Amino acid sequence: MPPPRSLYFHEDDHSQIELLPMATWAHCQGTLASLHDFAQARFDGAGYSDMMVRPDAPQRLAELRLAPAAVAAAAAAQFPAYEEVWTGYSSSRTRCRGLRAWGEEGFALFADGDEARIEGLWLLADRWWPRHAPRIAALLRSLPQAGGLLLVDWPWGHLFALSDAPALERWLAERTAES
Repeated sequence: MPPPRSLYFHEDDHSQIELLPMATWAHCQGTLASLHDFAQARFDGAGYSDMMVRPDAPQRLAELRLAPAAVAAAAAAQFPAYEEVWTGYSSSRTRCRGLRAWGEEGFALFADGDEARIEGLWLLADRWWPRHAPRIAALLRSLPQAGGLLLVDWPWGHLFALSDAPALERWLAERTAES
């Protein structure tokens, strides 16, 4: 029997690209501005002299009551599921029992929660390939209640509604650009 299809992500990558309710727009916009200003003030030319932890959004995705089966169906229509998800740092590894993931070759959608509810949805902020952009867009657009979701890319400073097709296309073009 082949080994289970598994995915590892570094603990620092958790929720770096989040899907959140539209009601959190002002919070995300203000937090992105605060992160930018904080980083600008603490960059010494070679690195940063301090770090800032993002505050949690005032409304959680769980409040939308997204059906886990519907999220799984939308994800599986575009990308295969991982049977195991692991996180950690350095040589430490921990199995994530309440986390499901779908993806391939650097891209992954993660669903925090259990069979009854989705607590959070986020994407792996890794190197994505241009050939995956149409499938990533299709996946995001097909998520339950996609019209009421926003995407915030904390590391790259992007914020847009999933229903904003031109913004989604621009963001995907930037994220999948060959360097």
